[in-house]
Amino acid sequence: MGIVAILILLLAMVPVALSGTGIMNVAVTPTATPTASVDLTPQPEATVPVAVATPEGTPAPKPSEAIDTAASASVTPPSPPPVATPTASPQPGLWRVEGYVVDESGNALKNVCVVVGPRGCQKFSPHTDERGHYFLDVAAATEIHTSFDFYFETPGHETVWWHFTPTGPIEFNVVLKPSR
Repeated sequence: MGIVAILILLLAMVPVALSGTGIMNVAVTPTATPTASVDLTPQPEATVPVAVATPEGTPAPKPSEAIDTAASASVTPPSPPPVATPTASPQPGLWRVEGYVVDESGNALKNVCVVVGPRGCQKFSPHTDERGHYFLDVAAATEIHTSFDFYFETPGHETVWWHFTPTGPIEFNVVLKPSR
């Protein structure tokens, strides 16, 4: 009977132990570490520039009509900076879809979201770099041809919808007009 009493006592203590109150409380005292002297004079607040990006997960506004591949704009690509890292070539079996996104004056538009499909801009969606360049590699078609819907969107500009079926590597340049 003594063992049964001990088991009942132990089982009764499990909820107490799990609740964190326990039988014995141990106080933890923080220890100080030596530090260098600290200047406590108020410092002016630093302003950090905030990049405006297309909100993730918002559906792309669908324009009334898709533009044809023949509507690719004539864009003179800006020269890459002298320390630019070259863009990797696509792997075998992939076709590169690439181009430049500019405003009406021909200035490169940075951080334009290139939405593929109906889900809107996502964190993994391609975006243009500082030269307005984007690229995406798609599977090379053999017998089955896949069509794509690309939406080029950025705040303050009209969204451009490009519907195409790739037949090889392709360059498609876009001019985004200011939204009204």
